Amino acid sequence: MSDVAQDLPSGAPSEESTFAVQTFTARYDPVEDRICLNAVDATGAKQAIYLTRRLMDQIIPVVAKHLEEKTPKGVPADVVQSMTQERVRQARKAEPAAEPVQADLETPRWLCTTIQMSKQPTGLAVTLTGDAACKAQIPLADLHLRAVLDIFRNSYAKAGWDLRVFPEWLGPEQANAGQVAQVRLN
Repeated sequence: MSDVAQDLPSGAPSEESTFAVQTFTARYDPVEDRICLNAVDATGAKQAIYLTRRLMDQIIPVVAKHLEEKTPKGVPADVVQSMTQERVRQARKAEPAAEPVQADLETPRWLCTTIQMSKQPTGLAVTLTGDAACKAQIPLADLHLRAVLDIFRNSYAKAGWDLRVFPEWLGPEQANAGQVAQVRLN
């Protein structure tokens, strides 16, 4: 899946290396009209990764399908998925509030043009790629994928983007309104 590359935001990494995301905070950037993942790795290094709506519209159904494949045979998928989603939301509400990852002036910024996903025993390994020098990896367990769907849905709502790309079992409400849109992977 790829999107047409546009001018990269300034400060993109200068040499090819893979950035291993440990935590990220998603936010809608109205100036760029994109979702920005402010990400940090285990060493505390940060990157701001921009995702276009066109690219997001392609990956959201893939994530939903991956989760729906976990539905036991003979049980209505929408009921199981809705109930599981609500359990994950309740567990997130019980967690202490996290400090959002903030990009500063020195934070490298780049546009993601390709996302690759590979199945893992507990979720998906996601690789975000920009130009030749920009690459980040995010291991997402199924419960993280559910949190990411809620966060992206809320970002879409804030942007005024069409929400029909999201599965109906996610529900119409903003699932984590008032919470930091952050995913901790450890």
